[in-house]
Amino acid sequence: MKGNRRRPNWTDEWTGEHVTVRVHEARRRFDMRLLRWQAQLETPAVDRFLPWIAAFVLFVSLSLLALAKNRDLGLGLGIGFPLQAIHLLEGGRPPVISELGLNMFAVQAAFLFVPIAFLARFVPTTEMLLVFQALALALPVVPIWRIARGPANLRIGAASALLLAFALHPSIHNLNLAGFHTEAIALPALFMAYLAGRRGQWVRLGLLSLVVVAARADLGLALGALGLVFVLEDRRRPGWILAAFGTAWFVGMAFVVQPMFGHGVYPHLGAFAAFGDSALGVLGGMLSDPFGVVADLADRAAFEKLLLLLAPVLFLPLIRPRYLLPVLPLFGLYLIADVPDLGLGNPQQDVATLPFVMIAAAYALQRLGRRGVSRVLVDRRILSVLVLTALAFFVRDAASSPYEQPWDWGRRDAVDTARLTAVGMVERWDRVLATPTVFPLVAERTTALVLKDDTPFLPDLELVAGIDVVIFDETAANWARSSVRGFGGVLGMLDFEERFAEEGVHLWVLAP
Repeated sequence: MKGNRRRPNWTDEWTGEHVTVRVHEARRRFDMRLLRWQAQLETPAVDRFLPWIAAFVLFVSLSLLALAKNRDLGLGLGIGFPLQAIHLLEGGRPPVISELGLNMFAVQAAFLFVPIAFLARFVPTTEMLLVFQALALALPVVPIWRIARGPANLRIGAASALLLAFALHPSIHNLNLAGFHTEAIALPALFMAYLAGRRGQWVRLGLLSLVVVAARADLGLALGALGLVFVLEDRRRPGWILAAFGTAWFVGMAFVVQPMFGHGVYPHLGAFAAFGDSALGVLGGMLSDPFGVVADLADRAAFEKLLLLLAPVLFLPLIRPRYLLPVLPLFGLYLIADVPDLGLGNPQQDVATLPFVMIAAAYALQRLGRRGVSRVLVDRRILSVLVLTALAFFVRDAASSPYEQPWDWGRRDAVDTARLTAVGMVERWDRVLATPTVFPLVAERTTALVLKDDTPFLPDLELVAGIDVVIFDETAANWARSSVRGFGGVLGMLDFEERFAEEGVHLWVLAP
């Protein structure tokens, strides 16, 4: 009967061979459909618009996260110092950061800060800084795509996986939530500078190089490393010129310009005090104590920083080390330097290394793939593992990880209201000493100092010399109640009156 007809090759019992054949056929059909779908996307229009769409999505995401964190009053010193510098520049005064006792330009010679301060005259300062930084962090998506699709000759799938790895990289999200740092502007400039050099666009390369070094003086060494990459790619003349320019810029800023704005010496020599007390002394100390240098490079914090940079891209840069080696000396200096953590592990230092990591990863995928008719094909299993690894490290290490519950940011509670109320009682001419959570709210004045709250202590005359107002947030300090009472009691003995105390936020004003 018709109902009893069986399909050809039908068997009543499935064997392991049947299952293997069916799975193989299903995988082959999936691969063919995926290849056909990618082939449909291999068009100039997609190459033109897709990276800009991806950059816009990343920009919106980073902006919303940063603005929400700011509304939470969670950005701390990283936004407070730039706010004070901009306030002073707007008033025509030198941008001397009270807490550091240094001119803003003595710290990193970040002259890009001048046009940024000018823009702040026309829009709300904090929001402008955060949105501008988010834009700078999102823009590298475009040159990364151009590198992946151009020199690396990757197909859509591999280029997209590389974009996702960048968009999820913890360094990007940590820098986005670490306040404002002009180094972020150098990130897209470094990517674009490499692309301009590859295309022989020397005028554009020169302009982008100026942007890089104006963002931070020691990024001149990163620019020098980029020049060495060009040398290794047989672009010797422009490569050596770029390396010489970047190195000369750093030397000139570090030992001439920054001392002029500061106290007559390079302001970061103290970070290398273990090796010497002068530039030549530090160099000699490192050469005479190589084991000490190796110990600093091999400690746990240095290992974790290296892991944070390379692991989210599956350690792919190690396959093409020539794109990574030139920047390792600068990366090593960052690891050795003993500098205070302004938040989230100082992710602004990652700006120098991250472009080299992503460029090397693009060429590593090219080497791992096989050449097709016109593009390099990379095994989708490698791309899947790359994306999953990037996602895992984003969840583990990013400041906007789901574990941080970013969907709850931006909702002010009673403590936030108390902080704002206390700050509202401060006059604009008052000299203020405030704990880090409150500091950004009072930073826009001539004198604003940070009250360290990591361990309990009692104030003294030296601490409050020249101070009119003290604001203490015990909810962030996590001090015992007895320690807070003792702190307030000593302030009372130093002629300060407590004018406000709600939700753990205290305000003391110097008695007239």
